[in-house]
Amino acid sequence: MIKLYGSKMTSAYRCHVLAKEIGLKYEEVSVDLGNPGEGYLKLNPNGKVPCLVDGEFVLWESMAINFYLAGKYNPELLGSSIEERALIDQWSYWAILELQPDMFKVVVQVFTPEDKRDKDVIKNGTANMKPKHRILDDYLKGREYMVGKAFTLADINVGSVAIVNRMIGNDLSEFVHLEKWLNMLGKRPCFR
Repeated sequence: MIKLYGSKMTSAYRCHVLAKEIGLKYEEVSVDLGNPGEGYLKLNPNGKVPCLVDGEFVLWESMAINFYLAGKYNPELLGSSIEERALIDQWSYWAILELQPDMFKVVVQVFTPEDKRDKDVIKNGTANMKPKHRILDDYLKGREYMVGKAFTLADINVGSVAIVNRMIGNDLSEFVHLEKWLNMLGKRPCFR
């Protein structure tokens, strides 16, 4: 059986979303990130999550895992042309390199006890996300999905980052296309 190390409240979330979308049967394995242990470090020497074990094959990094799972179990999620595949790659990496770093900083503060929160980190992180939200909102104008005319891995990979806005209470009212897209994602069973 396939094993996916990492809970839904970590970067493994996007892998869980994809697994649900494709109907993959797998075992979710918890990892104590404070003390992952030698056994886990043999699988992922970084001591982070997620990590996937598919038979003898071991793979870490959430985007790599998602591209592998989509390619193996549901290639339609990778687009219908080389151009669509390139856009799926582009937006997937944009999400983790451009949007996720500031999002993560704010998430950490939101889950820190209020008396220990760094309000400047929240303020700056939120401000830094706005231009990225604008980029995404402008791109989504007139589109139902991130790439092409069907739900793809880009919707999962970018959506798994952008949907965190709702968890941390970011006001996205000025980003109407982004809000509409997030509402569409929220109706899919894989994102619930």
